[in-house]
Amino acid sequence: MIHTFIGNLGHAFVIFSFVSALVATYAYFQVTRTSEIEAASWRRFARFTFIAHGLAVLGVVATLFAIIYNHYFEYHYAYSHSSPSLLPII
Repeated sequence: MIHTFIGNLGHAFVIFSFVSALVATYAYFQVTRTSEIEAASWRRFARFTFIAHGLAVLGVVATLFAIIYNHYFEYHYAYSHSSPSLLPII
């Protein structure tokens, strides 16, 4: 069975993480270049985008964990780094 949703979700998290990192970097750069009044709004925006970036990175980690843990071998990373023989014997 092909599990495309989890892969697409992980891909979206990677793109969102990259974009939010760029936006947060630009916003923090603007904090250093603007007056104190304008810097407060840039700082608030920068913190929001930095938190969004952190949540996106956690989303990437969670989807990668789900792919490896469930042995979705249609993804090359899971195929290369996972094996059903790694399961504990109960």
